[in-house]
Amino acid sequence: MGLDPYGQPPAPDPGSTACSRSLAACLLIRPAMEDLYQFIEGSDSLVIFANAEARIIELIGDPEARTRLEPLGMRVGTLWDEEQQGANALALALQESFPIQLEGAMHYRAALHALYTAAAPVHDPLGQAVGVLAVAGPCERSHAHTLGMVAAAAQVISGQLQMQVWLGNANELLAELKIILQSLPEGILLLRRDGVISQMNGPAGTLLGLVPARVMGRRLRDVLPLPALLQQALACQQPLNEEEIVFETTRGRVTCLCSLKPIALTAGEPEPALGRLTVGGASGGPLISDGFVLILRSIERVQKLVNRMTGARARLTFANVVGRSAPLQEALRLARLASHSNSTVLLHGETGVGKEIFAQSIHNNSPRADGPFVAINCAAIPRELINTELFGYEGGSFTGADRQGRSGKFEQAHGGTLFLDEIGDMPLDLQTTLLRAIETRTIVRIGGQRVIPVDVRIIAATHKDLREEVRRGTFRSDLYYRLNVLSIHIPSLRERLEDLPLLVEHFLQRQSRTLGRSFGITPEALALMERYSWPGNVRELENLLERLTYLARSDTITVQDLPPEIRQAAETEPASTATSSVEELSLMEQSNHDQAGGNGWQAEPVMPGLHPLRERNRSTEASAILQALEHCHGHPGAAARLLGISRTTLWRKMVRYGLRPTPRASSFLASGPSEALP
Repeated sequence: MGLDPYGQPPAPDPGSTACSRSLAACLLIRPAMEDLYQFIEGSDSLVIFANAEARIIELIGDPEARTRLEPLGMRVGTLWDEEQQGANALALALQESFPIQLEGAMHYRAALHALYTAAAPVHDPLGQAVGVLAVAGPCERSHAHTLGMVAAAAQVISGQLQMQVWLGNANELLAELKIILQSLPEGILLLRRDGVISQMNGPAGTLLGLVPARVMGRRLRDVLPLPALLQQALACQQPLNEEEIVFETTRGRVTCLCSLKPIALTAGEPEPALGRLTVGGASGGPLISDGFVLILRSIERVQKLVNRMTGARARLTFANVVGRSAPLQEALRLARLASHSNSTVLLHGETGVGKEIFAQSIHNNSPRADGPFVAINCAAIPRELINTELFGYEGGSFTGADRQGRSGKFEQAHGGTLFLDEIGDMPLDLQTTLLRAIETRTIVRIGGQRVIPVDVRIIAATHKDLREEVRRGTFRSDLYYRLNVLSIHIPSLRERLEDLPLLVEHFLQRQSRTLGRSFGITPEALALMERYSWPGNVRELENLLERLTYLARSDTITVQDLPPEIRQAAETEPASTATSSVEELSLMEQSNHDQAGGNGWQAEPVMPGLHPLRERNRSTEASAILQALEHCHGHPGAAARLLGISRTTLWRKMVRYGLRPTPRASSFLASGPSEALP
């Protein structure tokens, strides 16, 4: 390489005085070098550490020795690789990755012939050389044991580096485990074999009313009264699986689903390494517990999860209620007022009017909207089961009961709304229990003794006249008055026939989206549907339109597509009606005709007879339309504005009452209901 053995040593690099990045902790080097120097102090020797490229980064020694050896290159920053210094122990130990000692003329440079150098490499946990530890001094001070001493010190540094990496990994793993522990929604406690709390996350502290930082290192039984079941499981080292346990905390009684998992190891083994521990038991040999993992789940959170998975959520709002009629708007007004209170609501209406839509809308418009909405039909559950459905039962209460028991609808609706549909069909002997639960806001499970507080808002619904049921003795009066705090009557479809076109349009649009087709209906078919009594209310209308969209001959529903009961009801209506109102209508038309000077309205004569009140209302509506048309000189748009209805509604009612235009543009004649407008 052309290196002059009598040349001057290379100059040190002033910028290379820091530890190499490959060396994890320079603080480990200095203590080891000081320990080594204690054995060679006073021997005119130096303790040297060079990095992986053989550049000196640390040096300890007697002041006189440092002064004497610095001209030979023994200073911080000097490079001692073989290309710069020739053969020396530092360079050869790094190259061979093995301890080595050179004396006198074994060195290539003549200036080093009076010295000895003993060096040993320092390895990282992966076995790579990250530096070299060396001792240099006068050749006469050399000893055969010097190399062994240096090699031992280098091995200590390598072990400390490996331990530091292990500790760093363990600290990172511990930090990750703590983050995971704190991020879990369940309460987690790690207990040692003697019951001392080694770890506790925030949710566990919140559930038990404890501060984790204050109780870690203390026995669990010293900071919290242990329930008998949990205390027995800890003493017997037996696991628990989702057991319902009540803790007496400083914040009151807290019910949790508790799971206890022993950290087990095989009996007779020494204390195992962390990787050999198993949670919950292991196969082969008797097991002893080295600790426990206690998992706590809030019963309220479990109930919310169950309600979400089982669909116990309210999906409908007031926006889903279709209609503009005055009776419906009044019911909506009362329902919106009721939604802002926590009082019991009683919904009354015929079957199929949409009582559950109102109940869900009240819930979603209330402060309890984020809570569960649990519905139960009191008429659909057998009498023997309704008690357990409402209040739940403890394990083993009766034959076939779950061992762990089951919560009832009251508990499932905690923090939300319980909808009792068809409350009028509830058995009389269960009404007392229901009344007590509503008044005290507490329940007791079947077969249990524990009083469970429940925060539930009650919405009841019925199609029966509860006052009449009270008079008959089939419904308790005290329960009726407790339910009848906010009473809302939901009108039947017969009471709001003006909403029928909106409902038909709404259901047809929904079927159009479902089937990918555009459905419509003729005015004649719509007029016939308005004359039907609709005993099944909105539910009957919805089911009818769904059936017609599948069976209709075209995308437009006509009179021929309607079922016979609707067509027959419309055909028998004129024969069953009397003409007293029509005669009044004819007299009114004649008067209007006289006042308008011939620009009047005419109706076909019908047979005289009595006329029901419903037909009188129809006759009054028809006369109002005739008067409006007469006043507006036959202009339908102006007449519609005068009546406060849309032009489409006016045309529909004209078809309904058989009004058709006369040869003059401003005159109309009353015709049969089957005639259509031009």
